[in-house]
Amino acid sequence: MNVIFYSAPGVSQGEKLQRVIDILVPRNSVETFRTMPSLLKRLHQPLSEAVVFVFLISSRQELLELVGYQEWLHDRRLILVLPDDDMETISRGHALRPRFVTYAESDFIDISAVLGKMLGVAALQSPSSSSTKGPDIPWERSLI
Repeated sequence: MNVIFYSAPGVSQGEKLQRVIDILVPRNSVETFRTMPSLLKRLHQPLSEAVVFVFLISSRQELLELVGYQEWLHDRRLILVLPDDDMETISRGHALRPRFVTYAESDFIDISAVLGKMLGVAALQSPSSSSTKGPDIPWERSLI
């Protein structure tokens, strides 16, 4: 499954979120976009059904621009990171019909869990886990 990731340049949380995605998804399965025009151009191209979108929105203006293209995201797997928890921002964000919404102040642990589930793998183990092996892959679990 592929991931289409958007974060404007210079957004510090964008680098953090990129690292979370890189842990869960092979680099060759991630398309990263740093400008809204490049993302919108990509949305006009054919997309496979097996795509998860992860958008880190840095401003209301950026959100409004994206909402104008909501028909291109209809019935798609979308994880949306909003710039704030203002009611108007939340309302506009929900116009995109995301599967999951969080905010820029997040530590993105929740996104790793949701993205992992969407991709068909379990999210990263919790830091309290004493195991040092990688992500818990469902087909590797013991039945005992």
